[in-house]
Amino acid sequence: MSSQDFDIQLRLHLPKVLADFPTGAAENLYAAVRPILLSRCSIMSSYMADAALRANASLLLGQETTRRDYSLQRPDGRTIGMRFGTVPPRIGHFYQAKLHYMMSPRADSLVEMGCFLQGATHPITYLAFSPCDRPYIIQSLRRHGLSASRSNVLVLTRALGLSGTAFNLMSFTLGRAARNLRDMGCRFIVTAFNPMLGFSGTALQATNFIPVATAPVACFYDDHGRYVTRRHSSTEYSIVRPAPGYRNLLAVIGVDRKARKELKQVNTLDHLDEADHDFDGAPHNRVGGELMDRLPEYRKRLETAWSKRTVHPSYAKEPLSSKGQCGVSSVWLAQLLRMKEIEATYCYGNLFFDDPAISPVEHHCWIEVGSSSDPDRQVIDLTCDQADGFNQTIICEPYSRLAANGIRYEPEVRLGVDDLPKDRVWRRFTYLEDSMRDKWGINTLKECTGSAVGS
Repeated sequence: MSSQDFDIQLRLHLPKVLADFPTGAAENLYAAVRPILLSRCSIMSSYMADAALRANASLLLGQETTRRDYSLQRPDGRTIGMRFGTVPPRIGHFYQAKLHYMMSPRADSLVEMGCFLQGATHPITYLAFSPCDRPYIIQSLRRHGLSASRSNVLVLTRALGLSGTAFNLMSFTLGRAARNLRDMGCRFIVTAFNPMLGFSGTALQATNFIPVATAPVACFYDDHGRYVTRRHSSTEYSIVRPAPGYRNLLAVIGVDRKARKELKQVNTLDHLDEADHDFDGAPHNRVGGELMDRLPEYRKRLETAWSKRTVHPSYAKEPLSSKGQCGVSSVWLAQLLRMKEIEATYCYGNLFFDDPAISPVEHHCWIEVGSSSDPDRQVIDLTCDQADGFNQTIICEPYSRLAANGIRYEPEVRLGVDDLPKDRVWRRFTYLEDSMRDKWGINTLKECTGSAVGS
């Protein structure tokens, strides 16, 4: 593990320690932060070694430079082959959960890309992009006169290069990613970085990112003092706000010619305040209209992606069917709804029927849209045909109506979308998502974020 990685972890956790010991002696501060640093750094170091092996990082001897012909040139003139491509979701999850300094995988990564050395299965550089679900970002871009909207903005949420990455390879990766995202309909890429953590933004500057705004810094920690992100809604956390002078810097790059021309007019910074920055996620809209009509289509697509890798282990020896596929299918739908500004809750529990001729489904998964206290919240189940004797494949109805008809969904666990990457279902879901992308591709950004909200 590099000294830079250690320094980042130290800077990431110091605000909490300083808040707990505002006048404490140096030895007390060190004793408080040492166990956390040792734990996180040892975890990252061990997984970094594994990733370096799979990325063929041993081919890098140092001082290589990146060439436009997708090769790396050594000081002696010899070259190393390289390719740029998409990163499978299961590998992306590994990089986000174990290698990135936040150790917090995102649930909404839409596109993952990177550069692979010759013969490697894992990338030497990695980038992840998500739809922009923060209204204050779109509003800030518009205040600068940029024609930004949810349908043409992507957020660079994760970026990392393995130790020993060649000079200018990260900026090369960013440039190639921008070209690919343009074909998806993306016009602007936004990212944020925290100078307090020692980031200089060199790769962003080399790729022509332009600073457009600053935002307040808020650090979140669990009850053990470990850093967590604000997106983990179910986590009990404490908030530490560093001195007002410490602010995140938001930067943007134009992907097409028109967007780059618009950015040339930006010559000021928009300073966001806490009211702008605090945002609790997408509203609890309803699923209706075109999206409801497409549920049977989604079910058919999911069927083509189900496999022994996506099924729950309890059904691994049974013939492939909807049984054991409820978890991964529900995660996929919840993620899709998030992109369309519909916030769903992943539910794990039991499905019972008043009709004795229909068998119950224990350890079942589905999603709900709406508050858990709302009797009219929507229940959406893409695999309810697991119940023997039940003649429906899909359910999308209010909870109260289902209960009145003798269909009772009883959740034992409820998880928000942002909490799913740390649930056991996520690893199986990454195989499903990988298969779905191979079979059906990735839609344009407009199609992914297009509204499909019922009244």
